[in-house]
Amino acid sequence: MSSIFNSFISGQDTVRNLILRSARDLFAQYGYRKTTMEDIAVALRKGKSSLYYYFKNKEEIFQAVIELESEILENRLWEVVKSEYPPKQKFNDYVIIRMETLRELKNFQRAMRDESYRSYLFLDEIREKSEVSEKQMLKTILEEGVSAGQFDIKNLRLAAIGISTALRGLELPLLRGIDNFDDFRLQLDNILNILFYGILKR
Repeated sequence: MSSIFNSFISGQDTVRNLILRSARDLFAQYGYRKTTMEDIAVALRKGKSSLYYYFKNKEEIFQAVIELESEILENRLWEVVKSEYPPKQKFNDYVIIRMETLRELKNFQRAMRDESYRSYLFLDEIREKSEVSEKQMLKTILEEGVSAGQFDIKNLRLAAIGISTALRGLELPLLRGIDNFDDFRLQLDNILNILFYGILKR
């Protein structure tokens, strides 16, 4: 579960990295509220003073973890958007990589969707930035598809908003209900067929 996260933050401050890695795994396993600074320190085999040197409190660690997971997702999706593949392939890859990455980013996924996290104001900024970025990425792919004659879309902005909204709505049932990866991919294929039906030029 930690492979994407670990590779993304490698090369930065080692002790801070270790704190974020340990905290991330504990938050994902036990939840933010049940995880304590003591738990993180024990996992690190260090005193709590080591944590407080880098972070004021547990919420600040949580914020750093969520911001990093958000950045990981956005960077992976921009790689798809900027690739040399045809628009139809980009759209396909975008949906698959988005959902597959979210499966690994459990803290980000939970923080963005769980109503019990609404009191953490920094999440509103991350959520808004994520949604704006996604609409722009989808609009870019759709524009390329229309220009290439692959997609038939009258209003690109509304189409991007609609697809973004549909993907967010499908996250919870898809990510919660399926543990087997083959079943997960089968459901992704079904989702792609539905989404493609509305935009492909026929």
